[in-house]
Amino acid sequence: MSAHSGKIRGGAFAFIVCAFAYFYVFPYQPELNNPNENVRLYMTAALVENHSYRIDDVRARWGWVNDAGVREGHYYSVKAPGTSMLGVPGYFLYYNCANEFDRTTALWVCRATATMLPTLLFLLFFYRWLRKRSKSGVAAEAVFYSVALGSLLYGYGMMFVSHTQSAASAFVAFALLAEAREKRKISGVAAFVAGLFTAGVTFFEYPGFVVSVVLAFYALACVRPWKRLVPFAIGGAIPTLLMMHFQWRSFGSPFRPGHLFVENPAFRAAHEQGFFGADGFHATAASGLFFDTGFGLFPLTPILFFAFVGWILLLLRRRERIDALAALAMTLGTGLVISLMNNWRGGWTIGPRYLAVVVPFVAWPALVALEWIAAKSKSLAAGLALGTTAIAFVASGIPSAYYPHLPEPVSRPIAQVFVPLIEHEYAPLTALHYFDIFGTTAMIPLLAAAVIALAYSLRLLKDARERMIASALAVAIAAVGIHAFTQQDDPPNAERLASINAFFDSAV
Repeated sequence: MSAHSGKIRGGAFAFIVCAFAYFYVFPYQPELNNPNENVRLYMTAALVENHSYRIDDVRARWGWVNDAGVREGHYYSVKAPGTSMLGVPGYFLYYNCANEFDRTTALWVCRATATMLPTLLFLLFFYRWLRKRSKSGVAAEAVFYSVALGSLLYGYGMMFVSHTQSAASAFVAFALLAEAREKRKISGVAAFVAGLFTAGVTFFEYPGFVVSVVLAFYALACVRPWKRLVPFAIGGAIPTLLMMHFQWRSFGSPFRPGHLFVENPAFRAAHEQGFFGADGFHATAASGLFFDTGFGLFPLTPILFFAFVGWILLLLRRRERIDALAALAMTLGTGLVISLMNNWRGGWTIGPRYLAVVVPFVAWPALVALEWIAAKSKSLAAGLALGTTAIAFVASGIPSAYYPHLPEPVSRPIAQVFVPLIEHEYAPLTALHYFDIFGTTAMIPLLAAAVIALAYSLRLLKDARERMIASALAVAIAAVGIHAFTQQDDPPNAERLASINAFFDSAV
């Protein structure tokens, strides 16, 4: 079997594993009334049912939800409109074809058609992109599964929200532009698509404007011949004009998002500080977003730590230096902007949701570092990669699948929340509920999928001795890391206990 056919088969297997993981569980707690998701659903329903951005009628039917803005007595979503608009086709079909309308089913349809399916298509693209840049294979597989099932992209890729969509849009644009720069030419269609996805980052997620701006400047260095910048600009104009139309009809100006119209007085006051809530640099935000063991980007997906070595290697490579600088600018620029926000933590979340857009850009240098290690020792690189991926399955995968809305005072999510949930047989709905199988037993197939993914990745080490060494190292790393996440190292204070108790009330 050729290496190319092996990659195709591996891609099919990875897609099947991820499709199972995304569609098998349904983490949904209606009592929470999650505004990040529900206000988007309200707008989708309003677009389909009333051909309007106003959510007044939907709100009257389904009840109050946060993250709504009010102008001239009418209510609107204050979120970037991309996700709500992408949900329209699925909601339209369900609304017009269902014999009996059910809001929960409508939400699942929007999740499936507007979030999960696009995420899976992106993951297939991302898998192939990683494998093209990997000689060892194992490192690419581990990086892929860490991102797909062991990062916050998993949790938000199953919900009707924008974070994973924004990340996918950003990286597709980057990959197209990087290929164009390498080949020194780009087709009109590719330029159009790159522009579409470049603007799409902000169309899905307002904080993504940093990434959109960097990608636009990056395009100037990549798009050749120069005339291809015209289709690039046309592609970018589509989501831009859609967003401007939404802002104009909802908040009176095409250049004004709705955050200053937020109905919630506390939220409105926060947005009025500084520039839409950006009121100064918060050092605790910068360190917490990247390094906090409860919600930081690197600890929850530890394979990304290798990116620090990978950045150095990439910057030393003349051919890839400009690509690395663009990816680094997007990562650091987004981190800086979010660190300026007074709501940098983002509420009840899994991981640093405002940094979701940079996850693929940090995964790339992580792969580069692991490939560098693999050139010296394949077994060492494989053990490090698979061990950290197993930790990510626990640290990020379990919260994503069980309950992706952690209260801010929770400092040790696995130890404080998910170990008790598992011990008390709590689990989200799964496909097995059709067979009356619930609780921890119903989560065993998901665990099996994670183990199979790791084992299937290990197969790429052809030498039996190397596989044995890599397996032992991966198990040791996973055991130490998982033990650290499942141990409570500080007694929870009164505020934290109250928050955890409130969490359990809403969860079960």
